[in-house]
Amino acid sequence: MSAELQLVFDHGKRHELIQSANEMADYVDIIEIGYPELVTFGLDIVKEIHDAHPGLRICVDAKVFHGGSGVTRRCFEAGASIVTVLAGAPNPVIQQMVRHAREYDGAIMCDMDGIKRIGKRTAEVDTLGVSYVSISSGYLMEHEYELHKRNHGSIFQVRPLELAGAVKRNLIHAGLAIGTGINEENISSVMKLNPKIVMVGRGIFQNIEDPTTDRAVPMDVRLQRIAALKAKMG
Repeated sequence: MSAELQLVFDHGKRHELIQSANEMADYVDIIEIGYPELVTFGLDIVKEIHDAHPGLRICVDAKVFHGGSGVTRRCFEAGASIVTVLAGAPNPVIQQMVRHAREYDGAIMCDMDGIKRIGKRTAEVDTLGVSYVSISSGYLMEHEYELHKRNHGSIFQVRPLELAGAVKRNLIHAGLAIGTGINEENISSVMKLNPKIVMVGRGIFQNIEDPTTDRAVPMDVRLQRIAALKAKMG
């Protein structure tokens, strides 16, 4: 099975998000409601998108750390297919979320960001029943690496794809989800890790000529970028 493309929404106004979801739903496999959007708009936006596109999978980036039972149930009842949990959460919380996910025929994605002993923790959460383990490989991390190396002449952190590789090597049951900063130029390197989910956001929405601008990228350009990525994903 080829990797699925997950489009991340973690910025913008509500009507812009709804419009983009409506126009792009047929071109991606999963839409993610990012944590900032979840805090701003609540689960109502998940329900609205689900009702409009019942066949579309929705990932709710709830970043659960505790209280997994109630939060997980409410996310799935709103229409989520995937709910995220932080890898730093206690094992019983993650296991409880997995049990609820199975009740709703859903999935749990464990977010490894911020974990120091990433290989060890990946191996642990892989035994807890989560469907995916995610790691950010992104532009900002790579930028920090290069900036620190240039300024200080030493390695500040491992390269993002090396970090993702450390996660992949410790997975037996769960699939790898990898994201942030992925675009047409680096997707081939990402696919060498055989991910189950490729998460994209900035690479689709950001103005390449001027990354600092808030000016929206036209929809036809967004769809062209998605098509280019999917072509290279196989």
